[in-house]
Amino acid sequence: MMKMRRTILSVLSVMALAASGAVGTVSAQNGINSRVEVERDYDGSIARAVKSPLDAPVDDSLLNFKLRFDYTTFYSPYKDLYEFSPVMTLGPASEGRVVYPWLYARVAAAYPWTPSADVYITPRLGERFSFGVYFNHDSYWGKVPAAVYSGNAVTYPGQQIKGDRMSNRSGAFFGYRWTKGELRMDASYTGGMYALTPVYGAPSGSAAYNSQDRLRASISVRSTNADPSSFYYKADIGYRYFNNRRGVPEHLADADLSLGATIKGDHRLYVRLGGTFTTVTVGNTSPSRGLWNISPVYTWGKDRWMVRAGLVFSSVYGDCVRKNGSSFMIYPDASVNFEAARNALWLYFKASGDNSLYTRYDLYALNPWMEDSGRAYQSAVPVSLELGLKGLVLDRFSYSLGINYSRTANRLSFMALQYNYSWYQMVNWADSDVLMVTGTLKWKSPSFYAKAELNYRGFSNWKAALMTPAFDVEAVMEYNLRQRLFIRADCYFRTSSTGLSAVPYTEASVYLVPAFVDVGLRISYAVNPHVLVFLEGNNLANNKIQYFLNYVEPGINIGAGICLKL
Repeated sequence: MMKMRRTILSVLSVMALAASGAVGTVSAQNGINSRVEVERDYDGSIARAVKSPLDAPVDDSLLNFKLRFDYTTFYSPYKDLYEFSPVMTLGPASEGRVVYPWLYARVAAAYPWTPSADVYITPRLGERFSFGVYFNHDSYWGKVPAAVYSGNAVTYPGQQIKGDRMSNRSGAFFGYRWTKGELRMDASYTGGMYALTPVYGAPSGSAAYNSQDRLRASISVRSTNADPSSFYYKADIGYRYFNNRRGVPEHLADADLSLGATIKGDHRLYVRLGGTFTTVTVGNTSPSRGLWNISPVYTWGKDRWMVRAGLVFSSVYGDCVRKNGSSFMIYPDASVNFEAARNALWLYFKASGDNSLYTRYDLYALNPWMEDSGRAYQSAVPVSLELGLKGLVLDRFSYSLGINYSRTANRLSFMALQYNYSWYQMVNWADSDVLMVTGTLKWKSPSFYAKAELNYRGFSNWKAALMTPAFDVEAVMEYNLRQRLFIRADCYFRTSSTGLSAVPYTEASVYLVPAFVDVGLRISYAVNPHVLVFLEGNNLANNKIQYFLNYVEPGINIGAGICLKL
């Protein structure tokens, strides 16, 4: 859960800054592994990364002892040279045959009581068919420190409150591939239960929970024709459902269509049409709202240059909350990439924007302690400009530096709301200019991996940055001995942040949440090609970690687990 909170805040910080579809790296989670699901592809990129349909519960590097994964792809004239290359693939990427284990199982537990389990079953049905079912469980049953406010400071006097939380997910997927195309269907259910923090002085026995059900089903078809001059298409249709178990259901429909073709030589033209349409039942009314996008894009690539030029026409309609600005937007989708030194240094510039509709389905995925008014919110980035570089040294050391300026409208963050003896979270939205500087250093060799990422954020309006630090740094180091013994250390540090209580909304309700450091350690041993055992400790510094006001994460916990692959 600690890494989930960090991921949520990273998303909230970056969503206003990187709407152009940059590719990120997702690290393995420690502690409670309540994942924040990326349910939809918002960036609309024609090209896509080839990934397993399974969410890897632990790092691939922890399970690669004598394992064979064939991540081959069909021919594409514009391949990314390296995983950290800023050069986006211009043509459609198609997935070759990927062989997954037919059974993957992981069971783990930590003290205080923190059980988790993952089971994936993917029968091998030949080259054309794929099918799989899966189940995930993550929970925490125990106490967490209570936060007490004195003046404008947050203190932790030692009182313990209930911090129970649980997430269960199950699903299935099916795929069929033919010579020049691919069909895919999937469906999943996620159920969660999260203890609400009681208001100080609340009567005993008044503990409450936020519970939720989420359903998702989708079907997609796309071209996988390897001919660079072929016509490309991709169509997705999806249905989503959300219920807070209080009789307020929400139904959502998602549709996305991408079409593209090579005009002449290195010139390509794509167009994307898509949107989300939703209704929610509140009392005797069922207000509707939605978002649609139309995006024509032209791309050109030759030698060291790659150019993308496009516009996005976007509109949010219906009953949704916005503070300022228009529901209709036109924003750029453009970039220029130049390989300054062959296979060693890339320079890039991006101009982009965003227009987003956050429904209850989306908000509860970001923050499971939300209040539920049935509202939806619009958040927009009229313009975002980014300049950066990425480099490689001797295929081992890589680095990157990016500077981003964004103007945001109705930027979402969260503040605390007191209701019925419990603390809930509610949306806060504000306009702000945002400056972000990000730097990354990475070293990777057969036996050692290290990464450090530093982020600085500057806001012209502090109300747009609730519970968001001005500076944070994350470092990861992993050493393996002959691909059998793995030792991994994680460290995350962030400076203090500002929290806000909605009631009463006065200067006295603005609080300074202290800085903290989160330290984790995992030791794994591959017994044979099929079995791996591990020990891990989380929040080893036993810091008071708070990503949302009034919600403190569990303290130090130590546990063990076993993984099985067949």
